[in-house]
Amino acid sequence: MKRETIKTIILSLLVLISLLFTFNIWGFQGNYEKVEDSQAQVSDKQPITNQTKLLNEAVKPQQMFIHENGQHYLLNDTTLYSQLWDDMGRWEVKSLKDISDKFDRQQFKNWLYAKNKDSKLDLVFSDNIPIDVLQPLFKWSANSYEYNSFDRIVLPFNEGRGMKKIYFVSFSKETVVEAVIESANYRNILSDIEKEKSQMPLYEDFAINSRRDVLLPVNRLKLSEKEYFTETISPTRFKKALFDDPQTVRQETNLNRPVYTDGTSLLEIYSNNRQIKFQHRNLEPSTSYQNGELINKSFKYLNDTGSWTDDYQFFGLNENQQINFNLFMDQLPVVNSQNQPFGTTTIELRWANNDILDYKHPTYVLGANANPVSKKDKEIMSGEELIQFLQDNEEYDFDKIEQIFPAYEMVSVSEEQDPLVKLVPTWCIKINGTVKPVSKKDSAVKEGIENGVE
Repeated sequence: MKRETIKTIILSLLVLISLLFTFNIWGFQGNYEKVEDSQAQVSDKQPITNQTKLLNEAVKPQQMFIHENGQHYLLNDTTLYSQLWDDMGRWEVKSLKDISDKFDRQQFKNWLYAKNKDSKLDLVFSDNIPIDVLQPLFKWSANSYEYNSFDRIVLPFNEGRGMKKIYFVSFSKETVVEAVIESANYRNILSDIEKEKSQMPLYEDFAINSRRDVLLPVNRLKLSEKEYFTETISPTRFKKALFDDPQTVRQETNLNRPVYTDGTSLLEIYSNNRQIKFQHRNLEPSTSYQNGELINKSFKYLNDTGSWTDDYQFFGLNENQQINFNLFMDQLPVVNSQNQPFGTTTIELRWANNDILDYKHPTYVLGANANPVSKKDKEIMSGEELIQFLQDNEEYDFDKIEQIFPAYEMVSVSEEQDPLVKLVPTWCIKINGTVKPVSKKDSAVKEGIENGVE
Protein backbone atom coordinates (compact mmCIF):
# COMPACT_ATOMS: atom_id res chain seq x y z
CA MET A 1 0.00 0.00 0.00
CA LYS A 2 1.31 3.37 -0.92
CA ARG A 3 2.47 5.73 1.80
CA GLU A 4 0.01 8.44 0.68
CA THR A 5 -2.88 5.99 0.95
CA ILE A 6 -1.85 5.04 4.50
CA LYS A 7 -1.69 8.74 5.50
CA THR A 8 -5.17 9.30 4.05
CA ILE A 9 -6.63 6.35 6.02
CA ILE A 10 -4.98 7.50 9.29
CA LEU A 11 -6.16 11.07 8.77
CA SER A 12 -9.70 9.87 8.07
CA LEU A 13 -9.68 7.77 11.28
CA LEU A 14 -8.51 10.76 13.30
CA VAL A 15 -11.29 12.91 11.82
CA LEU A 16 -13.88 10.22 12.67
CA ILE A 17 -12.57 9.91 16.25
CA SER A 18 -12.65 13.70 16.60
CA LEU A 19 -16.24 13.83 15.34
CA LEU A 20 -17.21 11.01 17.71
CA PHE A 21 -15.80 12.90 20.73
CA THR A 22 -17.47 16.11 19.61
CA PHE A 23 -20.84 14.37 19.23
CA ASN A 24 -20.50 12.80 22.67
CA ILE A 25 -19.71 16.18 24.26
CA TRP A 26 -22.61 17.90 22.55
CA GLY A 27 -25.01 15.07 23.32
CA PHE A 28 -23.83 14.48 26.89
CA GLN A 29 -26.51 14.87 29.56
CA GLY A 30 -25.03 14.64 33.04
CA ASN A 31 -26.91 13.53 36.12
CA TYR A 32 -28.10 16.94 37.27
CA GLU A 33 -30.61 15.50 39.74
CA LYS A 34 -28.34 16.01 42.73
CA VAL A 35 -27.63 19.63 41.80
CA GLU A 36 -31.34 20.32 41.45
CA ASP A 37 -31.94 18.66 44.83
CA SER A 38 -29.29 20.91 46.33
CA GLN A 39 -31.02 23.96 44.96
CA ALA A 40 -34.31 22.68 46.36
CA GLN A 41 -32.66 22.31 49.74
CA VAL A 42 -31.51 25.91 49.72
CA SER A 43 -34.97 27.10 48.71
CA ASP A 44 -36.35 24.99 51.60
CA LYS A 45 -35.28 27.77 53.95
CA GLN A 46 -38.53 29.47 54.87
CA PRO A 47 -39.37 32.31 57.29
CA ILE A 48 -41.26 31.48 60.48
CA THR A 49 -44.07 33.75 59.29
CA ASN A 50 -44.57 35.93 56.23
CA GLN A 51 -44.94 38.99 58.47
CA THR A 52 -42.40 41.80 57.99
CA LYS A 53 -42.23 45.20 59.67
CA LEU A 54 -41.17 48.73 58.90
CA LEU A 55 -38.61 50.18 61.28
CA ASN A 56 -41.12 52.58 62.85
CA GLU A 57 -43.29 49.57 63.75
CA ALA A 58 -40.46 47.95 65.70
CA VAL A 59 -38.94 51.10 67.23
CA LYS A 60 -41.58 53.13 69.07
CA PRO A 61 -41.91 55.33 72.14
CA GLN A 62 -43.01 53.28 75.12
CA GLN A 63 -45.02 56.17 76.58
CA MET A 64 -46.14 59.68 75.59
CA PHE A 65 -46.81 62.46 78.10
CA ILE A 66 -48.20 65.97 77.89
CA HIS A 67 -46.31 68.37 80.20
CA GLU A 68 -48.11 71.60 81.03
CA ASN A 69 -47.43 74.02 83.90
CA GLY A 70 -45.79 71.30 85.98
CA GLN A 71 -48.63 68.82 85.44
CA HIS A 72 -48.35 65.63 83.41
CA TYR A 73 -50.91 63.65 81.41
CA LEU A 74 -50.44 60.19 79.92
CA LEU A 75 -51.50 59.86 76.27
CA ASN A 76 -53.36 56.55 76.58
CA ASP A 77 -55.38 56.82 73.39
CA THR A 78 -53.80 54.25 71.06
CA THR A 79 -55.46 55.79 67.99
CA LEU A 80 -53.95 59.24 68.61
CA TYR A 81 -50.62 57.58 69.47
CA SER A 82 -50.58 55.72 66.14
CA GLN A 83 -51.68 58.73 64.10
CA LEU A 84 -48.85 60.83 65.49
CA TRP A 85 -46.13 58.19 65.20
CA ASP A 86 -47.14 57.25 61.65
CA ASP A 87 -47.22 60.89 60.54
CA MET A 88 -43.79 61.60 62.03
CA GLY A 89 -42.33 59.30 59.39
CA ARG A 90 -43.22 62.00 56.84
CA TRP A 91 -41.54 64.84 58.73
CA GLU A 92 -38.35 66.21 57.21
CA VAL A 93 -35.51 67.04 59.60
CA LYS A 94 -33.75 69.97 57.95
CA SER A 95 -31.16 71.17 60.48
CA LEU A 96 -29.81 70.40 63.96
CA LYS A 97 -28.42 72.57 66.75
CA ASP A 98 -27.15 71.63 70.20
CA ILE A 99 -28.74 73.91 72.82
CA SER A 100 -27.71 71.93 75.92
CA ASP A 101 -25.57 74.80 77.22
CA LYS A 102 -28.71 76.85 77.80
CA PHE A 103 -29.65 74.73 80.80
CA ASP A 104 -28.19 73.72 84.13
CA ARG A 105 -29.64 70.58 85.76
CA GLN A 106 -32.69 72.25 87.29
CA GLN A 107 -33.36 74.36 84.22
CA PHE A 108 -33.18 71.23 82.08
CA LYS A 109 -35.91 69.52 84.14
CA ASN A 110 -38.00 72.68 84.26
CA TRP A 111 -37.79 72.99 80.49
CA LEU A 112 -38.54 69.30 79.85
CA TYR A 113 -41.48 69.11 82.24
CA ALA A 114 -42.83 72.54 81.20
CA LYS A 115 -42.88 73.77 84.80
CA ASN A 116 -42.85 77.40 83.70
CA LYS A 117 -44.46 77.61 80.26
CA ASP A 118 -44.50 76.14 76.77
CA SER A 119 -46.44 72.86 77.09
CA LYS A 120 -44.83 69.88 75.39
CA LEU A 121 -45.53 66.36 74.21
CA ASP A 122 -42.80 64.04 75.50
CA LEU A 123 -42.17 60.78 73.61
CA VAL A 124 -40.32 58.44 76.00
CA PHE A 125 -38.44 55.38 74.68
CA SER A 126 -37.62 52.29 76.71
CA ASP A 127 -33.87 52.72 76.02
CA ASN A 128 -31.47 55.05 74.22
CA ILE A 129 -32.03 55.14 70.45
CA PRO A 130 -28.86 55.78 68.37
CA ILE A 131 -29.16 58.61 65.90
CA ASP A 132 -28.52 56.29 62.93
CA VAL A 133 -31.68 54.40 63.97
CA LEU A 134 -33.66 57.62 64.44
CA GLN A 135 -32.72 58.95 61.02
CA PRO A 136 -34.68 56.34 58.98
CA LEU A 137 -37.75 57.13 61.10
CA PHE A 138 -37.89 60.58 59.47
CA LYS A 139 -37.10 62.15 56.13
CA TRP A 140 -33.64 63.22 57.21
CA SER A 141 -31.90 65.87 55.11
CA ALA A 142 -29.84 67.36 57.98
CA ASN A 143 -26.17 66.51 58.38
CA SER A 144 -25.23 63.66 60.72
CA TYR A 145 -24.68 64.61 64.34
CA GLU A 146 -21.99 63.77 66.88
CA TYR A 147 -24.33 62.77 69.71
CA ASN A 148 -25.13 59.14 69.17
CA SER A 149 -28.27 58.39 71.18
CA PHE A 150 -31.43 59.89 72.65
CA ASP A 151 -34.23 58.47 74.79
CA ARG A 152 -36.87 61.16 74.17
CA ILE A 153 -38.34 63.25 71.39
CA VAL A 154 -40.02 66.46 72.60
CA LEU A 155 -42.69 68.25 70.56
CA PRO A 156 -43.77 71.79 71.60
CA PHE A 157 -47.50 72.52 71.41
CA ASN A 158 -47.24 76.29 71.08
CA GLU A 159 -45.28 76.56 67.87
CA GLY A 160 -45.88 79.86 66.11
CA ARG A 161 -46.16 80.51 62.40
CA GLY A 162 -42.42 80.37 61.90
CA MET A 163 -40.15 77.36 61.66
CA LYS A 164 -41.41 74.24 63.39
CA LYS A 165 -38.95 72.73 65.87
CA ILE A 166 -38.71 69.45 67.75
CA TYR A 167 -36.05 68.29 70.22
CA PHE A 168 -34.00 65.11 70.56
CA VAL A 169 -33.23 64.66 74.24
CA SER A 170 -31.00 62.42 76.34
CA PHE A 171 -32.32 62.53 79.90
CA SER A 172 -29.24 60.93 81.51
CA LYS A 173 -26.78 63.19 79.65
CA GLU A 174 -29.07 66.25 79.87
CA THR A 175 -28.51 66.77 76.16
CA VAL A 176 -30.96 68.77 74.05
CA VAL A 177 -30.59 68.95 70.27
CA GLU A 178 -32.98 71.29 68.46
CA ALA A 179 -34.20 70.18 65.02
CA VAL A 180 -35.97 72.32 62.45
CA ILE A 181 -38.57 70.22 60.67
CA GLU A 182 -40.97 70.47 57.76
CA SER A 183 -44.40 68.94 58.40
CA ALA A 184 -47.81 69.58 56.90
CA ASN A 185 -49.82 68.03 59.77
CA TYR A 186 -47.74 68.93 62.85
CA ARG A 187 -50.12 71.51 64.32
CA ASN A 188 -53.29 69.61 63.44
CA ILE A 189 -52.18 66.38 65.07
CA LEU A 190 -50.91 68.07 68.23
CA SER A 191 -54.13 70.08 68.43
CA ASP A 192 -56.17 66.86 68.30
CA ILE A 193 -54.03 65.40 71.10
CA GLU A 194 -54.30 68.52 73.26
CA LYS A 195 -58.11 68.50 72.96
CA GLU A 196 -58.23 65.07 74.62
CA LYS A 197 -56.03 66.08 77.56
CA SER A 198 -58.95 66.24 80.02
CA GLN A 199 -59.65 62.54 79.35
CA MET A 200 -56.08 61.47 80.12
CA PRO A 201 -54.87 60.18 83.53
CA LEU A 202 -52.99 62.78 85.55
CA TYR A 203 -49.41 61.93 86.55
CA GLU A 204 -46.89 63.42 88.97
CA ASP A 205 -43.11 63.50 89.19
CA PHE A 206 -41.37 61.29 91.80
CA ALA A 207 -37.64 61.56 92.49
CA ILE A 208 -36.57 57.96 93.15
CA ASN A 209 -32.83 58.67 93.52
CA SER A 210 -30.23 61.31 92.75
CA ARG A 211 -29.99 60.26 89.09
CA ARG A 212 -33.54 59.49 88.12
CA ASP A 213 -37.12 60.53 88.59
CA VAL A 214 -40.23 58.89 87.22
CA LEU A 215 -43.74 59.92 86.25
CA LEU A 216 -46.47 57.93 88.02
CA PRO A 217 -50.28 58.33 88.16
CA VAL A 218 -51.97 60.46 90.81
CA ASN A 219 -54.87 57.98 90.97
CA ARG A 220 -54.99 54.24 90.54
CA LEU A 221 -54.54 53.26 86.93
CA LYS A 222 -57.45 51.49 85.22
CA LEU A 223 -56.47 48.71 82.82
CA SER A 224 -57.91 45.41 81.59
CA GLU A 225 -57.04 41.87 82.58
CA LYS A 226 -57.30 39.49 79.59
CA GLU A 227 -57.09 35.79 78.83
CA TYR A 228 -55.85 34.34 75.53
CA PHE A 229 -55.43 30.94 73.94
CA THR A 230 -51.89 30.71 72.57
CA GLU A 231 -50.67 28.75 69.55
CA THR A 232 -47.46 26.71 69.67
CA ILE A 233 -44.85 27.28 66.95
CA SER A 234 -43.45 23.92 65.78
CA PRO A 235 -39.66 23.33 65.90
CA THR A 236 -39.80 22.61 62.15
CA ARG A 237 -40.71 26.23 61.41
CA PHE A 238 -37.68 27.45 63.36
CA LYS A 239 -35.45 24.82 61.73
CA LYS A 240 -36.47 25.91 58.22
CA ALA A 241 -36.01 29.60 59.01
CA LEU A 242 -32.72 29.59 60.91
CA PHE A 243 -30.41 26.95 59.42
CA ASP A 244 -28.67 27.73 56.12
CA ASP A 245 -29.55 24.30 54.72
CA PRO A 246 -32.46 22.75 56.65
CA GLN A 247 -32.15 19.40 54.82
CA THR A 248 -28.77 18.71 56.43
CA VAL A 249 -30.13 19.20 59.94
CA ARG A 250 -30.45 16.18 62.18
CA GLN A 251 -32.02 15.75 65.59
CA GLU A 252 -29.72 14.76 68.44
CA THR A 253 -30.86 11.77 70.49
CA ASN A 254 -30.51 10.74 74.13
CA LEU A 255 -31.02 14.29 75.38
CA ASN A 256 -33.61 15.62 77.80
CA ARG A 257 -34.91 18.14 75.26
CA PRO A 258 -35.15 18.37 71.46
CA VAL A 259 -31.88 19.54 69.89
CA TYR A 260 -31.23 20.01 66.16
CA THR A 261 -27.84 20.56 64.53
CA ASP A 262 -26.14 20.78 61.15
CA GLY A 263 -22.69 20.38 62.69
CA THR A 264 -21.95 24.08 63.09
CA SER A 265 -25.21 25.49 64.47
CA LEU A 266 -27.48 24.29 67.25
CA LEU A 267 -31.24 24.71 67.80
CA GLU A 268 -32.46 23.82 71.30
CA ILE A 269 -36.11 23.64 72.36
CA TYR A 270 -36.87 24.61 75.98
CA SER A 271 -40.47 23.52 76.48
CA ASN A 272 -40.77 24.58 80.14
CA ASN A 273 -39.82 28.17 79.31
CA ARG A 274 -41.55 28.10 75.90
CA GLN A 275 -38.38 29.27 74.18
CA ILE A 276 -35.95 28.17 71.49
CA LYS A 277 -32.25 29.01 71.43
CA PHE A 278 -30.32 29.01 68.17
CA GLN A 279 -26.55 29.51 68.24
CA HIS A 280 -23.40 29.12 66.18
CA ARG A 281 -20.68 27.03 67.74
CA ASN A 282 -17.09 28.20 68.12
CA LEU A 283 -17.85 31.89 67.60
CA GLU A 284 -17.05 34.77 69.91
CA PRO A 285 -19.34 37.77 70.48
CA SER A 286 -18.49 40.86 68.49
CA THR A 287 -17.69 44.14 70.20
CA SER A 288 -16.81 46.06 67.05
CA TYR A 289 -20.32 47.21 66.14
CA GLN A 290 -21.82 50.52 67.11
CA ASN A 291 -25.21 50.27 68.82
CA GLY A 292 -27.06 51.63 65.81
CA GLU A 293 -25.49 49.01 63.52
CA LEU A 294 -26.53 46.25 65.92
CA ILE A 295 -30.13 47.40 66.08
CA ASN A 296 -30.38 47.80 62.30
CA LYS A 297 -28.74 44.40 61.66
CA SER A 298 -31.04 42.73 64.17
CA PHE A 299 -34.12 44.36 62.69
CA LYS A 300 -33.16 43.07 59.21
CA TYR A 301 -32.49 39.58 60.59
CA LEU A 302 -35.92 39.46 62.23
CA ASN A 303 -37.52 40.52 58.96
CA ASP A 304 -35.53 37.94 56.96
CA THR A 305 -36.41 35.08 59.33
CA GLY A 306 -40.06 36.09 59.76
CA SER A 307 -39.63 36.44 63.50
CA TRP A 308 -42.50 38.92 64.02
CA THR A 309 -44.91 36.28 65.33
CA ASP A 310 -46.48 38.89 67.64
CA ASP A 311 -46.12 42.63 68.30
CA TYR A 312 -42.44 42.73 69.32
CA GLN A 313 -40.77 46.11 69.75
CA PHE A 314 -37.21 47.20 70.49
CA PHE A 315 -36.80 47.27 74.26
CA GLY A 316 -33.14 47.52 75.10
CA LEU A 317 -29.47 46.92 74.36
CA ASN A 318 -27.27 45.91 77.30
CA GLU A 319 -23.55 46.27 77.93
CA ASN A 320 -22.92 42.78 76.49
CA GLN A 321 -24.47 43.99 73.23
CA GLN A 322 -27.48 41.73 73.64
CA ILE A 323 -30.49 43.24 71.87
CA ASN A 324 -34.00 42.67 73.22
CA PHE A 325 -37.29 43.00 71.38
CA ASN A 326 -40.15 42.66 73.86
CA LEU A 327 -43.72 41.49 73.37
CA PHE A 328 -46.26 44.34 73.60
CA MET A 329 -50.02 44.39 74.09
CA ASP A 330 -52.04 47.63 73.88
CA GLN A 331 -48.69 49.45 73.71
CA LEU A 332 -47.73 48.01 77.13
CA PRO A 333 -44.80 45.60 77.51
CA VAL A 334 -45.62 42.03 78.51
CA VAL A 335 -43.35 40.42 81.13
CA ASN A 336 -43.24 36.83 82.32
CA SER A 337 -44.59 36.16 85.82
CA GLN A 338 -42.04 35.12 88.43
CA ASN A 339 -44.55 33.28 90.61
CA GLN A 340 -46.64 31.62 87.88
CA PRO A 341 -44.46 31.82 84.75
CA PHE A 342 -45.91 30.98 81.36
CA GLY A 343 -42.92 31.61 79.11
CA THR A 344 -40.35 34.11 77.91
CA THR A 345 -41.68 37.32 76.35
CA THR A 346 -38.58 38.57 74.54
CA ILE A 347 -36.62 37.96 71.36
CA GLU A 348 -32.90 38.20 72.19
CA LEU A 349 -30.01 38.46 69.73
CA ARG A 350 -26.23 38.67 69.88
CA TRP A 351 -23.81 38.94 66.97
CA ALA A 352 -20.38 37.57 66.07
CA ASN A 353 -19.27 39.87 63.28
CA ASN A 354 -21.58 39.07 60.34
CA ASP A 355 -22.99 35.87 61.87
CA ILE A 356 -25.71 35.59 64.44
CA LEU A 357 -24.05 34.29 67.61
CA ASP A 358 -27.22 33.38 69.45
CA TYR A 359 -30.92 34.00 68.98
CA LYS A 360 -33.75 33.28 71.41
CA HIS A 361 -37.44 33.37 70.53
CA PRO A 362 -40.70 32.38 72.26
CA THR A 363 -42.31 29.16 70.96
CA TYR A 364 -45.86 30.49 71.15
CA VAL A 365 -48.05 33.03 69.38
CA LEU A 366 -50.16 35.16 71.70
CA GLY A 367 -52.17 36.76 68.94
CA ALA A 368 -52.23 40.38 70.04
CA ASN A 369 -54.77 41.22 67.34
CA ALA A 370 -57.12 38.39 68.30
CA ASN A 371 -60.07 38.77 70.62
CA PRO A 372 -59.38 37.69 74.20
CA VAL A 373 -61.26 34.74 75.69
CA SER A 374 -62.23 36.93 78.64
CA LYS A 375 -61.68 40.50 79.76
CA LYS A 376 -62.35 42.46 82.94
CA ASP A 377 -61.42 45.83 84.36
CA LYS A 378 -58.65 46.08 86.97
CA GLU A 379 -56.78 48.77 88.85
CA ILE A 380 -53.13 49.00 89.80
CA MET A 381 -51.62 51.16 92.54
CA SER A 382 -51.35 54.92 92.30
CA GLY A 383 -47.88 56.41 92.16
CA GLU A 384 -47.87 57.31 95.84
CA GLU A 385 -49.02 53.82 96.88
CA LEU A 386 -46.42 52.21 94.63
CA ILE A 387 -43.52 54.31 95.89
CA GLN A 388 -44.49 53.55 99.49
CA PHE A 389 -44.78 49.85 98.71
CA LEU A 390 -41.32 49.75 97.10
CA GLN A 391 -39.73 51.68 99.96
CA ASP A 392 -41.26 49.33 102.54
CA ASN A 393 -39.96 46.15 100.85
CA GLU A 394 -36.32 45.20 101.34
CA GLU A 395 -36.53 43.12 98.18
CA TYR A 396 -36.05 46.30 96.13
CA ASP A 397 -32.92 48.40 96.17
CA PHE A 398 -34.75 51.66 95.78
CA ASP A 399 -31.64 53.70 94.95
CA LYS A 400 -30.83 51.47 91.98
CA ILE A 401 -34.22 51.64 90.28
CA GLU A 402 -33.84 52.91 86.71
CA GLN A 403 -37.43 52.81 85.43
CA ILE A 404 -40.97 52.16 86.68
CA PHE A 405 -43.78 51.58 84.20
CA PRO A 406 -47.11 49.76 83.81
CA ALA A 407 -47.09 46.42 82.01
CA TYR A 408 -48.91 43.15 81.58
CA GLU A 409 -47.70 40.20 83.64
CA MET A 410 -48.04 36.94 81.71
CA VAL A 411 -49.43 34.38 84.16
CA SER A 412 -49.91 30.66 83.55
CA VAL A 413 -53.37 29.42 84.56
CA SER A 414 -52.21 25.82 84.99
CA GLU A 415 -49.10 23.88 85.98
CA GLU A 416 -49.51 21.76 82.85
CA GLN A 417 -48.60 22.90 79.32
CA ASP A 418 -51.96 24.65 79.03
CA PRO A 419 -52.20 27.04 76.04
CA LEU A 420 -54.41 29.42 78.05
CA VAL A 421 -52.60 32.44 79.48
CA LYS A 422 -53.69 35.41 81.56
CA LEU A 423 -52.37 38.96 81.07
CA VAL A 424 -52.62 40.79 84.40
CA PRO A 425 -51.97 44.55 84.69
CA THR A 426 -49.08 45.30 87.03
CA TRP A 427 -46.21 47.65 87.74
CA CYS A 428 -42.73 46.79 86.48
CA ILE A 429 -39.36 48.03 87.61
CA LYS A 430 -36.00 48.01 85.89
CA ILE A 431 -32.93 47.55 88.11
CA ASN A 432 -29.43 47.10 86.66
CA GLY A 433 -30.92 46.45 83.24
CA THR A 434 -33.24 43.68 84.49
CA VAL A 435 -37.00 44.12 84.18
CA LYS A 436 -39.40 42.33 86.51
CA PRO A 437 -42.97 42.75 87.75
CA VAL A 438 -43.51 44.05 91.25
CA SER A 439 -43.56 41.12 93.66
CA LYS A 440 -46.84 39.78 94.99
CA LYS A 441 -45.51 37.72 97.87
CA ASP A 442 -47.46 39.91 100.33
CA SER A 443 -50.85 38.18 100.71
CA ALA A 444 -52.75 41.47 100.93
CA VAL A 445 -51.22 42.67 97.69
CA LYS A 446 -51.77 39.28 96.06
CA GLU A 447 -55.54 39.55 96.49
CA GLY A 448 -55.33 42.99 95.02
CA ILE A 449 -58.93 44.15 95.17
CA GLU A 450 -58.77 46.36 98.22
CA ASN A 451 -55.17 47.39 97.53
CA GLY A 452 -55.67 48.12 93.85
CA VAL A 453 -53.08 45.57 92.69
CA GLU A 454 -53.92 42.66 90.40
